[in-house]
Amino acid sequence: MSNFSGEWQTTFGHMNLTQEGTRVRGVYWYMSIECLIEGKVARGKLVFTYQEPTVRGEGWFELTRRGHAFSGTFRPEGADRWEPWEGERIGFDGLWNSSFGLLRLVEQEGRVQGFYEVGGAATLAGRHKGSRLDFNYREPTARGNGRFELAKDGLSFQGEWKPQGAESWRPWAGIRVRPQHNLTWLVVLEAPWQRLLSDREYSFGNMLREFFARLTQVQVRHRFFSNEAGLRKCCRDVMYLAEPVVLVVATHGRPEGIPADGQMIPLGSLLDSLRYLGDLRLLHFSACLLMQASEGVAALQSFVDGAGVPISGYRTSVDWAESAIIEFAYLDLILARGLTPAAAAEQMLKLLPFAGDKGLMEGAYHPAGFSILKPHPAHKVLT
Repeated sequence: MSNFSGEWQTTFGHMNLTQEGTRVRGVYWYMSIECLIEGKVARGKLVFTYQEPTVRGEGWFELTRRGHAFSGTFRPEGADRWEPWEGERIGFDGLWNSSFGLLRLVEQEGRVQGFYEVGGAATLAGRHKGSRLDFNYREPTARGNGRFELAKDGLSFQGEWKPQGAESWRPWAGIRVRPQHNLTWLVVLEAPWQRLLSDREYSFGNMLREFFARLTQVQVRHRFFSNEAGLRKCCRDVMYLAEPVVLVVATHGRPEGIPADGQMIPLGSLLDSLRYLGDLRLLHFSACLLMQASEGVAALQSFVDGAGVPISGYRTSVDWAESAIIEFAYLDLILARGLTPAAAAEQMLKLLPFAGDKGLMEGAYHPAGFSILKPHPAHKVLT
């Protein structure tokens, strides 16, 4: 069961929640005024009512980012329009603007892993005890140790570091990067489709960028990769986004992985690169056959259950134009119409029957074998 207990920094101030079974009660301080909130958890979602001095209302929260954040909406009693209400659990997990640039910290069962860029990929790893984190860091040309002290409100830390063998400590501070409200990133990682210089250039990512330029709440980023190292670098860059991400990998595909530059990128390698992304909402493969082999699907389902993130793709060798029609509709339902990936997939298969396994009698397009893997209820446990 999803666990909402703990202290949170939210859209409407500091919040303290206590959960017993499915019941949740708590308080939040909006403009320094104590307000009440209570509700029940069902199917991973907290449905609640709230009471402020002059208004009451209703809303819902759903955990994201492995249980370290929530997203949701609320509306005052009598209102028709729902407004966003988001929060982050007070702790080290999250994105920080630090003395050494953007720093992604991932907290799991008392352990903290960190990722930042100093002349290349750098990492840190340690354990926290309360508000104190002691860690070792490793950079391309240096290594050492450090310590952070988290502020009581969870919005900043003060710390210090020193290289291996040094005696003096140097400052390392950070300020939490808060996600911008009503913003989602569509990130397209694409392998070049052309094989020869004489081939005409075309790109699915460019098409998506132009199509979604009409949506102010969507920012599109499009990057090309030509080998495994390039794909890993692109995935690492996604870690430094604070807002929700819909990730599309557009490439040729095989049941065993992604062919690139005469080599095969295994699915396991790609999934390993995505393990520590911030707020990933969907991974979609715009690629043939990746959902065909049972071994590959099992690896994808394991990632889905562990991360709580749906994955979609195709079981067949799908036509390029056919997949474009399917994905424009699918992504539009998610990014423009506000549907969840699961609901968008269900709606899209009704709108475009050829996207599924049966297709239409005498249809111009063969069945595409679109498939979506969703977290099993027993695995959707975020604490």
